[in-house]
Amino acid sequence: MTVSAQDSEILEIITQEIIDFVKKEADEVTPTAESNLADIGLDSLKFMSIVFKIEAHYEIELQEEDADDLRTVGDLANLVAGRMGELP
Repeated sequence: MTVSAQDSEILEIITQEIIDFVKKEADEVTPTAESNLADIGLDSLKFMSIVFKIEAHYEIELQEEDADDLRTVGDLANLVAGRMGELP
């Protein structure tokens, strides 16, 4: 699978947001696309806070039911990229 520059940028931004939000140094937690959201310290409250930040940053809206299928950082990045692709 080829990753576009936009997708890479989205993954990088989301990864940094997660690192900042879980309040750990980058060398303590280095999320990758395959990292499980729960395993890196994102409980449901922290996850929703990150979603709000992402929505504001990208000026998109993520639906609550979208969260049901999100397990990894990559899942979240792909969802954001998909929503951005829906913008006019």
